[in-house]
Amino acid sequence: MLKVALVGCGTMGKTHAQGYGTIPNAKVVAVCDIREEEGRKVADIFGAKYYQDYDRMLAEGDFDVVDLCIPTYMHKDFAIKAMELRKHVFCEKPIANTVEDAQIMIDKAQEMGVKFSIGHVVRFFPAYKKAIETIQEGRIGTPKLIRTTRNGAYPSWSWQDWYSNYEYSGGPLVDLVIHDLDWIIHHFGDVKRVYAKSLNGKIKGQDHCLVTLRLNNGAIAHVEGSWGYPQGAIFGSTFEVIGTQGQIEFDSRKSSPIQKQTNHGTFSCSFENPLQPNEEPYTHELQVFINAVVENQAPLITGEQAKKALQVALAAIESSKTGQPVTL
Repeated sequence: MLKVALVGCGTMGKTHAQGYGTIPNAKVVAVCDIREEEGRKVADIFGAKYYQDYDRMLAEGDFDVVDLCIPTYMHKDFAIKAMELRKHVFCEKPIANTVEDAQIMIDKAQEMGVKFSIGHVVRFFPAYKKAIETIQEGRIGTPKLIRTTRNGAYPSWSWQDWYSNYEYSGGPLVDLVIHDLDWIIHHFGDVKRVYAKSLNGKIKGQDHCLVTLRLNNGAIAHVEGSWGYPQGAIFGSTFEVIGTQGQIEFDSRKSSPIQKQTNHGTFSCSFENPLQPNEEPYTHELQVFINAVVENQAPLITGEQAKKALQVALAAIESSKTGQPVTL
């Protein structure tokens, strides 16, 4: 049974806490949050010890894994402190704000011999997984065009409104569409060239970005992300993959199963819903990481993979500011 210290009890921290409640080989034994009321609420669920100070938790706590659900600009420092004590680290996406910080985290994990993984959870969503399985079966031929969208209102609920500071969050190009960048890179290939448009935070609380990617294998990807929808609007994500023999598409705002169109007609594939607890995406990603620690295997999502997605996101920021494509 691995002992887990959960750091941060905001939206993602509470989501992770729910996941650990159904993971049989891990138990939350320590919880840290500077907001005492929020931290104690989560700690009480597990009978865990609450800490308001991270350094004190590291000094006094007895645990194997540190799960970081804190703002991106804090990731590097918090992760390094845990790794130096030989704690395994699971960190929410994106890995960091800069490639340099990401590399420092990767190097420290290797130096200390600890497992390190990033929460690129889209890979675990059933629709996205099923689409990749279908593509790998050759049902649509060779993918040539990928389109993704991830649109909703600005996350005004964030702690101290940290998303509005793009030095901290990176804006939607780093915090939002990095989900799709990771999915595209991992399943369809590395990126050669990036061209992007974005408001880059010129209007507080509203932003929108469009990214065009040319992959090394010649495929093209169009990635759209928005923080520009009205507050209260339904958040939605979509994908479409067009291959040499057909296409596959998904829209999270529709209740129908995934629909695929091939040269031979339309076919459907569905998955069980509601999901079993261990199939819930956020729980599944944590379970996979815990298993990697227990079995001393490489994590499914590595720091290097997360760094690739960050490099593309930062290249998109550069392109959106200069108006020029960026070659990686």
